[in-house]
Order: sequence, then structure tokens, then C-alpha cells
Amino acid sequence: MNRFSLLVSRLLLALAGGALLAMVLLVVTNIVMRQVASSFGGTTEVVGWLTAVVVALSLAYAQATKAHIDLDMLVARLPQRLQHWIQALVLLASLLFFAMVAFKLWEYGLLAMQRGTVSQSLRLAVYPIIYLVAFGFTAFCLVLLVDVLECLKRGRVS
Repeated sequence: MNRFSLLVSRLLLALAGGALLAMVLLVVTNIVMRQVASSFGGTTEVVGWLTAVVVALSLAYAQATKAHIDLDMLVARLPQRLQHWIQALVLLASLLFFAMVAFKLWEYGLLAMQRGTVSQSLRLAVYPIIYLVAFGFTAFCLVLLVDVLECLKRGRVS
């Protein structure tokens, strides 16, 4: 399960990198177009979508590689076994919170699709972006689940 979650997180990271590249190209092209002729509309809207996609799709990889800040000054002084249990509890709380976020995003995407919700400027359907963000959060939950299980396993062994 750990290898599967790492594979998914790497794939999503590649997609996030592509979205970041698209965002840079869009902004640069828009700037150049302003100097040469008139720029095209909807740039702010698309950059906002791409930002959400980049963040959501990178979460799983950041969690899998522990590329986040971890403050453990107090916990580091506790016995090793207790440290694992506290870490498991924090990971479990994170998993529950972000699972709720992912569920609500899937729900919101479905609602946007059913209602035919479109963006303000470009009048494009927004549900594919919402689903992409929901998928990123779901993958993040998968990595959190793997981390919780590993932490519980280490807590028992110690």
C-alpha cells in the first residue's frame, strides 16, 4: 500500500508540475500580449484554478516525503513508544479532517456538475477543476492513512 500511495503521489506531483508550468506560460504570454497588443481575458480566473490544482495535487507527495514542518520539541522528550502513539493520533486527526474536506469537495463537484455551474469570466464548467482538487485531497488522505498504519505498527513494535 505504501508503494501504491507513493506512485499515486508522484503521478499527481507530475500533474501539479504541468499545471505550474501552464500557469507560468499563461502569465508570461499575457504580459507579452499586453506589450504587443491587447491581452486576453480570464487569465486571473485560470491562474486561480491552476493554483488550486497545484496545491491540491502536491499535498500527497509532500506528506509522503515529509516535506513539511514538524514541531516536536515537547514530544521529542517523551518515551519513543509514546511519541509514536501521539504521532499516530495527530495523523489520525489530520486524516479525519482532510477526509471530510475531500468528501465535501466531491459533493461540491457533483452539485456543480448537476447545476451546470460555470465560471464568471470564461463561462467554462468548473466541476472538472473541483473534481481534480478533490482527487488531490483524496490522494493526500491515502498517504495519511498509510502513515497512520505505519505509526501504529511502530508503536506496537517498540
